[in-house]
Amino acid sequence: MVGDYINAINPVVAFSINVATQILCIRFVMKGLLKSLFSGFAIGLLSLLFVQLISVFLGKTFLPNLTVNIIIYSSLGYCYFHFINLGETARRIRILRELYDSKRGLTLEEILKCYNAKRMVELRLQRLLNNGQVILKGGKLYNGKPVLLLMSKTILLMKLIILGQKSEFD
Repeated sequence: MVGDYINAINPVVAFSINVATQILCIRFVMKGLLKSLFSGFAIGLLSLLFVQLISVFLGKTFLPNLTVNIIIYSSLGYCYFHFINLGETARRIRILRELYDSKRGLTLEEILKCYNAKRMVELRLQRLLNNGQVILKGGKLYNGKPVLLLMSKTILLMKLIILGQKSEFD
């Protein structure tokens, strides 16, 4: 009976540890939002695995419960990542925040100066180059570290498992 409750709340507890770890990392340990999000997710996942191992001693089956709990935990982590990402990178949100922070208001020209499409692509590419996620060879860009590629493949796999298709628009 106790094992059933532990198994049911394990992904939620692991997700809470994920969020707490991410907040502590970004405030006290490391610079960089993405690194803190990855750190929080990893620590939360380790705590999930640890509690799942404990539940084995309570007579619960390991692999089916672990599989379900990893899917639930990963889904919660995915939602959290995009919740954080929405506030950081969504142009509409950022424009609204900048308008709110500006006491005198902003002209369309001032907004367009900050949100130039070419400049935005240049900044994103520079960030990808700095993180090693993209590499430049002979004037051409190539995939570098496969972290984002692995994330996108994991998301695709989760969509196939949950939705039964690659996209909700298929």
